Amino acid sequence: MSIVNRMAIQKLYSTLEFDKILHHLSSYAVTALAVERIEKLTPFNDIKKTQTELQRVTEIRDCIDYDAALPISSLKDIRIPLQKSQRGGSILAVDDILLVQETLHVIRSLKKFASSREEKYPLLQEQVQSLQYYHELEKEIDRCIDDEQRSIKDTASPELARIRRDIARTEQRARKKMDQMIQQFAQKGYLQEQVSSIRDGRLVLVVKEEHKSKVKGFIHDRSATGSSLFIEPVETFDLNNHLRELIIQAAAEEQRILQMLSARIGESSEDLLLDMENLGELDFTNAKAEFSRTLNAFQPALNNEHVIEIANGRHPLLLLRSENAKDVVPLNVSIGNTFTTLVITGPNAGGKTVALKTVGLLTLMTQCGMHIPADPHSTIGIFTNFFADIGDDQSIEQDLSTFTSHLANIREIATHADQHSLILIDEIGSGTDPDEGAALAMSILEQLTQRQSRSIVTTHQGILKAFAFQTDGVENGSMEFDVDTLEPTYRFRVNIPGSSYAFEIAQRLGLPKAIINRSRELVGAQKNKVEGLILELDSKLQHYTTLIKDVDAKNLQLDKLMSEYEEKTETFNREVRQLKKQAAQESEEILRNANATIENAVREIREQQASREVIRIAKENITEQRAQIDRISKEFKQPKVQPQRTSSDEPPKNGDEIIWTRYGTRGVITTSPDSSNKVLIEAGSIKTRVPLDELVKVTGSSKKILRSHVRYNIESTKTASDEIDLRGMQQDEALEVIEKFLDTAVLTGLKYIRIIHGKGTGALRKAVSKYLRSHPRIKNMRLGAWNEGGTGVTIVELR
Repeated sequence: MSIVNRMAIQKLYSTLEFDKILHHLSSYAVTALAVERIEKLTPFNDIKKTQTELQRVTEIRDCIDYDAALPISSLKDIRIPLQKSQRGGSILAVDDILLVQETLHVIRSLKKFASSREEKYPLLQEQVQSLQYYHELEKEIDRCIDDEQRSIKDTASPELARIRRDIARTEQRARKKMDQMIQQFAQKGYLQEQVSSIRDGRLVLVVKEEHKSKVKGFIHDRSATGSSLFIEPVETFDLNNHLRELIIQAAAEEQRILQMLSARIGESSEDLLLDMENLGELDFTNAKAEFSRTLNAFQPALNNEHVIEIANGRHPLLLLRSENAKDVVPLNVSIGNTFTTLVITGPNAGGKTVALKTVGLLTLMTQCGMHIPADPHSTIGIFTNFFADIGDDQSIEQDLSTFTSHLANIREIATHADQHSLILIDEIGSGTDPDEGAALAMSILEQLTQRQSRSIVTTHQGILKAFAFQTDGVENGSMEFDVDTLEPTYRFRVNIPGSSYAFEIAQRLGLPKAIINRSRELVGAQKNKVEGLILELDSKLQHYTTLIKDVDAKNLQLDKLMSEYEEKTETFNREVRQLKKQAAQESEEILRNANATIENAVREIREQQASREVIRIAKENITEQRAQIDRISKEFKQPKVQPQRTSSDEPPKNGDEIIWTRYGTRGVITTSPDSSNKVLIEAGSIKTRVPLDELVKVTGSSKKILRSHVRYNIESTKTASDEIDLRGMQQDEALEVIEKFLDTAVLTGLKYIRIIHGKGTGALRKAVSKYLRSHPRIKNMRLGAWNEGGTGVTIVELR
């Protein structure tokens, strides 16, 4: 139904089971104020309001995940005590005043919490800063009320303190007098119990019935058995009267204090009632954030073009029922870009209705300011109207058949649907003659497509598959079915119609073969041919999907082996270099020792006046040994260089085998240079454009260069950066940087990279996500975990 009134909204919520979502959301609310907001929740029709509400939820979710929960767990709904305090002379009970005190404490804690995090959570600070401070009122309540004992303190007033001291002294005197009388009467055997008791607030003795005449006083009560009387002795009348009077005085003083506090609360009640509304709104937003955490949900992107792109979306109720989120098959669907009407076909119990409801629920959740259980690069359009015709609305009271009920909903859709509408129809054209129902369905879909409404329908009508194929703006989709096991996989596929698998399922369930064969004959050759083509297409698609998975698995294994090889090669080379360096150092040490020995010998020769020729020959021998050791040392200290093309070399051209000197990668040129002197090269399964002056043509004489540089490439892989920081960049600049970074990462063999884009408004993150989704070298991507940078970082797995 469309969102035209509250009754229609409630019916829509019931049809899509959104009311169950709201029931779960209510369990995260602390106060009745938030629950009331949840019960009255309606979708925003404005993209700015929706964006702001989603961002508020995101801030609090980030706060919960990476900082601390909001200090609102002790928040109470104090609207009734506040309203009572506004009536002159009203006296609030101690418990009501303590509820007010708890709320004042929450307000103070919230303001402190938000102000200390203003830069991180500006929207939270905006919500909280309107709350008032109530220091004096909070201080006054704390001075007068003991929150642990839930009673009025002696310090509440000097008069109360004095009265309570008098009560204590009078009680002490009365008990002392009673103790004396208990001792006296106990010796005579008059008492049933040798302790005093209290009746009607007065101290009494428990006297045996047969000795009642022996104890003079006022009889207050008789025991249940009649064997004892509770007598107030004459000797304690005055003390008990005085004690009773003091107790009355204390009660009057306590009432006066409560009245004073009630009046103080009444003075602030208007501001407090406004603050309660703000606190209820904050509690409401906090409940959404907590619910988002339970669903592992994210804030989607929004658009005014009525485009829906759901990436790995999951039905929220299925998530809540499932022990493991991985058991819920994700939905990937897009509508509103190249087509506006989607026809989903497939067998019964294959997941068509679940897919329909998932789209409706995630769109409704978004427009109600809630995160959705889908990847954060999902995008949801803003719709003015929702229409849903799902399930059997047959009514005995209204004498409506299933088909008549569907027609009533279709009439509503035909009357109100426009380009701002999202329409969900389950089993369109069913419940009547198949040919007439199909014709009616096609007519309806033609109208909705012409109006540019976003429509998703499910059907078993085979003719609608052809209609979707032949009609502009309409597209086929289906729920995958395992052709081997004849079991649904619940995975959605676009551009491919689905088969009902009726004959196959019937055969598997044991229906006689003769009946199945006759059924095929009755359906007709053309129908069988179309269904056969769909089944063959389905089978081949699943086969190729399996092959792709196998290839991916083997590629992963190969990458692992290559990584291990490179690591072992690097380790080996490092050990060789270390051994040679050690040998050179030892040689130098030997030479130093030898040189010292020779110098000593020379000194002795001179002292003995030996010939100059002998000295010259000795020094030449030392010099020659040093030169040999220097050559050994320089061989391993000399830095490796990249191959360079000399001016006499002929530049490579289309079809030449080349080396990309920046990375030492071997490949083939596949195009001529463009206006920027760049060419397209193929290196294995990689295609990329590079500057021509970075390429060296491979010839027989350059094989040695190639081999040496391949070794350099293996070593440089280990030091290639796996992280890039885009913070502060404009979107165009950032995407250009990412393109170069991905080329480098792929060519140097990296499997995982980190792209830092920051949190901010989320615009850069969404632009990065959109770019990565369309990149052929991206295998998988996700936002960082709490210890990896959270939503400020995207982790990418390369193919």
